[in-house]
Amino acid sequence: MNLDEDLKKVKNYEYVDMKIYDVDGVLRHVTLPVKNVSKDIFIKGVGFDASNFGYASTSFSDMVAIPDPTTSFEEPFADAKTISFICDVFLPDRSAPFKWYPRNVLKRSLDYMQGLGIASKMFVAPEMEFNIFKSVTHEVSPRTVHFDVESSEVSWPSSVEPTLGANKGYHKTPPFDSMYDLRNDMVSVLNDLGMNIKYHHHEVGSSQFEIEFNLSNVIQASDWIPTLKYVVRNVANDSDYVASFMPKPINGYAGNGMHVHQFLSNGSRNIFDDPDGLYSLSETALSYIAGILKHAPALLAITNPSTNSYRRLVPGFEAPTKPVFALGNRNAAIRIPAYVTDKKVRRMEFRTPDATSNSHFTMAAMLLAGIDGIKHKWDPIKEGFGPYENGKIPKEVKDLPSSLKEALDAMKSDHEFLTPAFPEELLEMWMRKKEKEMKLVSSVPNPVEYDLYFGI
Repeated sequence: MNLDEDLKKVKNYEYVDMKIYDVDGVLRHVTLPVKNVSKDIFIKGVGFDASNFGYASTSFSDMVAIPDPTTSFEEPFADAKTISFICDVFLPDRSAPFKWYPRNVLKRSLDYMQGLGIASKMFVAPEMEFNIFKSVTHEVSPRTVHFDVESSEVSWPSSVEPTLGANKGYHKTPPFDSMYDLRNDMVSVLNDLGMNIKYHHHEVGSSQFEIEFNLSNVIQASDWIPTLKYVVRNVANDSDYVASFMPKPINGYAGNGMHVHQFLSNGSRNIFDDPDGLYSLSETALSYIAGILKHAPALLAITNPSTNSYRRLVPGFEAPTKPVFALGNRNAAIRIPAYVTDKKVRRMEFRTPDATSNSHFTMAAMLLAGIDGIKHKWDPIKEGFGPYENGKIPKEVKDLPSSLKEALDAMKSDHEFLTPAFPEELLEMWMRKKEKEMKLVSSVPNPVEYDLYFGI
């Protein structure tokens, strides 16, 4: 790190924007006038109240955010010339990284993998699904509980053309794909920020879209996910639309997932590749798959951490409900992409996660589950996880959790695999937080209950 060069770069701007993740993985920020910025910013950072980020109690909440110079980008949504940095977080005396901070959890999981001699790097390619609506309003009060969604691709009743039928939008062209130009604008901003975007397209549901990353190192990709959400929402907002990554915003329409393609490497060698293995996968890759599937019930408490997540994980919408793997099977929790023939990028895809998850926690948890499978040399076939192709999954294969409560119950009895990177106190706080959310959601009368019970 060359502090003189970093400071020289900063001095070309009017403001420095420091972006920090809260416990949900959402970006927060603090902005400094550049005249107040010196080299100390990269050493001493800026203090902040971590209790407001969900990390600590108010009795001990002082933490320090220090910008990572490698993450800099020119802020696309500020009128003044502004440079942004993703921050790392340290204890107030700067003696050590704060163990609960998402980037630090992910870094420890990578250190753990490297310490075991399993691999040196993890590469991932997330697929980001989201909706763009004309408007969304919602209210929860003693007087009313409701939400209203207005979409340019759906007319209720569907008498205005052009509209899309429910779940018939996959790769549609304009005029049915009404947000084509807007997504081009989004991807242009993402490219300007240096993100490695593969493509974008219309997804299955009406007003549902996808932007997919190319493979990149896991820390970079985990940083990019919240930034992509930030860009998508701001570009939509600037055009008087609203964007959401909520897993299931509309009843009866396909939900939004965050499928994650992934493999491990040693140097330049992809350790998931074996031309003689099942689907050209190595034994290491198969054990990694077994680890994720064996720990999947507990894993979902991190990868699918909202009550709304389980509105998506239901049969009939290409959302995986069984902990199985197969070649090209989009109903399996783990799909082996059939179109991948390049051994350098041989990989698996975990299709269960969604974007209500904290991206760094999700990547770390998947990696730790996979590492546990490698350590125990689990065989996914012997464990009964498949492969199941052509949608033929035996009825005796247990379903994945169908509620956040089931996932949290699984985590309570199966979380040791996470502890090399997740402090026990963080996991306990996470479970308490999610139980509180679950209790709140379950306490509010649902309009469907009026349909069922009002006249009884």
